[in-house]
Amino acid sequence: MTTLQITHLRFSAIAQTDINLGGHYAGNNLRNALAAVLLRATCPEAGRRTKPTPEHTAICPACWIIAAESAPGSVVRPYTVIPPLPPRPWLAAGEPFTFGLTLFGSGFQFLPYFVLAMAEVGQGGFGPGRGTFTIESIHAINPFQQQSEILFQPPSTLVHVPTLHVTWETMQPQVAPWSNWLAEHNDLLTLRFLTPLRLEANKTIYQTPDFAILFRRLLYRFDELGRQFAAEPRRDYAEVQTLHQLADQVRLVSSETQWHELHGYSGRRGGKTPASGLVGTAVYHTPNWQPLLPYLLFGQATQVGKLTVKGNGIYMLNQSSDSYWESFFA
Repeated sequence: MTTLQITHLRFSAIAQTDINLGGHYAGNNLRNALAAVLLRATCPEAGRRTKPTPEHTAICPACWIIAAESAPGSVVRPYTVIPPLPPRPWLAAGEPFTFGLTLFGSGFQFLPYFVLAMAEVGQGGFGPGRGTFTIESIHAINPFQQQSEILFQPPSTLVHVPTLHVTWETMQPQVAPWSNWLAEHNDLLTLRFLTPLRLEANKTIYQTPDFAILFRRLLYRFDELGRQFAAEPRRDYAEVQTLHQLADQVRLVSSETQWHELHGYSGRRGGKTPASGLVGTAVYHTPNWQPLLPYLLFGQATQVGKLTVKGNGIYMLNQSSDSYWESFFA
């Protein structure tokens, strides 16, 4: 389990001009515009071309949000972008659309910066052609509980602090129904990858939805988010090995995925970076889902794989109804 608190924010907006979303590029475009606004508005060294010093990052909200690393090589951000889903190439002026942000643990303290910056992104525009939008409302969402909390809605200019969060405890009631459902369906679990899933291990990019690798990256992400943004200790090595061994027993039954070639811009690397990944569905089987199921359920909130901050790695456990991200966008 984890004490990590997750806050999903759902933004309902209206396009003021035509917006080139670019399909699966929408998350990358939104995040880059958001990062630029945060740096310009709050960082006294916004023109810097080198990595910020730890001393500067400790006192600069924008750099802490965008560039903080608590350990060398472990780049885990305190937020992710949730692009409009399903992906769309284009929005016409006047069309409504929905997107989101997720804040992890101590990243919640910077919620006001995100809200103000996203409003400015709407005014300045994002993506090719700098399409603009206005925010119509902001809600906090807990898809596990199918609950929402209004935080902002015109004509009021006040943004309320959310009290609705996703936690391990709010996920737990989902475990038993899912266990029963799997038992009734021959222990066949379908994962649906809604945005590009980029799995990498030992400098190898996986173009098939290998469950053992997926689960390893998911568990690593859990532990790093908890360690960096919830002050949790490292998971016991023996427990990690046990979970890895259980994941190794999961078999890929079928895969209907496509590899999407994408490239985005990385300020950290100073140039283009691959953002390609798998989209589609994969069916898995194991006779013992029980130890792994809670992590897969909770992982819907965290995303998995590379470039989650730009909207990659959004997945859900697929069932006939009440799926996680369908509840978020409802």
